[in-house]
Amino acid sequence: MGPIRREQICRAAAAVIAREGFAGTTMRMVAEEGGVSTGMLNHYFANRRDLLTQALVHVSERTQNRFREAIEQTPPGIERLTALLDSALMEDEQMIETWRVWINAYGEAVRLPALRHTIEARLTSWHELIDTALEGLLPPSPPGAIPAAWRFDALLNGLAIQALTSEAALDGRQIRDEVIATLLGGADAHGGAPASASRVASGASRL
Repeated sequence: MGPIRREQICRAAAAVIAREGFAGTTMRMVAEEGGVSTGMLNHYFANRRDLLTQALVHVSERTQNRFREAIEQTPPGIERLTALLDSALMEDEQMIETWRVWINAYGEAVRLPALRHTIEARLTSWHELIDTALEGLLPPSPPGAIPAAWRFDALLNGLAIQALTSEAALDGRQIRDEVIATLLGGADAHGGAPASASRVASGASRL
């Protein structure tokens, strides 16, 4: 029952963080969201910071499992890369929540070194997934160069965050195709990628 209860609390914490941000999330809010007592939270988590950090880990693991399932049956090449991007740019409730939690986590990490360590650990496994999606599409990065996975992450984050936090007229297909074209140096992303990415910009109305 313990792991199930911890997951329930982490899900509740993620929902509150997505609405209120890290700074605005309290133990009482999470308890109410999860339908448990604050005493239950204190039983499973050392303190508020521990709870919020574990909520980020939960969101990251949940999302990376989703991405892994999206690409594991797809052969290397443009289709695998497209599958990863389409999964990341879906507008369903879980992905919108994921983006909100991560946006808030990056902001909070500016002043909390401990959170930066957690983010770094989660990014390591995320970058491994990106490398898998890029298999066979790019040569190895030369020594001292910024790795391709970092460039992918920067492009995807920058464009998706702009779509979610501004009035920019960006949708999932545009973001996907721009990431592919930029990374692959003008490859035919527009003609070769399937059109299954959902619109991200519409999620801005729910922020």
